[in-house]
Amino acid sequence: MKILKYLGLSLLVILMAGAALFYFLPPKGYIPVLMYHFVVPKDRVGPTSLDVSVENFGQQMWFLRTFGFRPISIDEFYEIKTGKTKPRGKEVLITFDDGNETYLQYALPILERYQIPSMNSLVWDFLVRKEHGSMSLEDAKRFASNPLITFGAHSLTHSNLTEITSEQARSEVIDSKKNLEQALGKPVNYFTYPLGFFNDQIVEFVQEAGYRLAFTTSRKRLQGGSESLFAVTRIKVHPKHNLFFFWAYLAGLVDFGKGQLTHNKR
Repeated sequence: MKILKYLGLSLLVILMAGAALFYFLPPKGYIPVLMYHFVVPKDRVGPTSLDVSVENFGQQMWFLRTFGFRPISIDEFYEIKTGKTKPRGKEVLITFDDGNETYLQYALPILERYQIPSMNSLVWDFLVRKEHGSMSLEDAKRFASNPLITFGAHSLTHSNLTEITSEQARSEVIDSKKNLEQALGKPVNYFTYPLGFFNDQIVEFVQEAGYRLAFTTSRKRLQGGSESLFAVTRIKVHPKHNLFFFWAYLAGLVDFGKGQLTHNKR
C-alpha cells in the first residue's frame, strides 16, 4: 500500500512539474483543440479509440481547472484566430463530434461542474432519425440555449465528402447548416468535415455556406498543406492515456506520441 501511495505522489509531482513548465514555456500562440466523440461509463469503453471513460474525462476537466488552463468557447477561439481578440495564454478548446446522446448524459454534467464550454458538431440525419446513438432533434433544440454549448454542423449524412459527387458534397455542407439553423433558431457558424476529409472544392462550399471556421481531424488530413480557418486541426484524446499524456496534448508535445494524431473511422 505504501508503494502505491508513493507512486501516486510521484505521479502528482510529475504532473505538477509539467504543468508548471507549461506556465513558463508555453508554445507561442498555441491553442490545442481537443477532439472527443463518446464519453461513457468505464464498463462501456469498447475497443474503439473514440470512447473516453467518464472517470478519465472528469479527471481531464479537473486538470484543466486545477492547473490554470483557460477553456474557451468556439466563438472566442474564432476571435483569437482572426486577430479580433488577443490570447491571454493557456487557452484550450473542447470539441465533440457526432452529437451522441452520451454527450448530454455523461459529458455535459462534468462540463457544467467546471463551467467549461464546448462545441458539438451534429449530423442532421442522425438527429432526425435518432440513429447511431445520436441525441434527438428535440434534444438539440432544448440544449441549444445552454451558454456552455455551441452546436456546429457535421454534414447531412456523415459521408466522406471527397468520395461523393460535387453536387452531393455541396448539399452536405450547405443544407446541413440551413437545416440546423431553421430547427435551432440560431446561426450555425462552424463546420466539421466528416472523418476529417476535405479538398479545395469542399473548402469552397464551406466558404459559400458562410461558415466562420471548419475543422478536420489530425494534421495528416492537411496532406502537406497549411492549417487555415477552414482547415483547423485537432487532437484526438485517446481513451488509454493518463493525465501525463493529456498534459502532453496541452503542451504541444502530442506529436511525440506515436499514433496520437490518427482518427479512426466509425
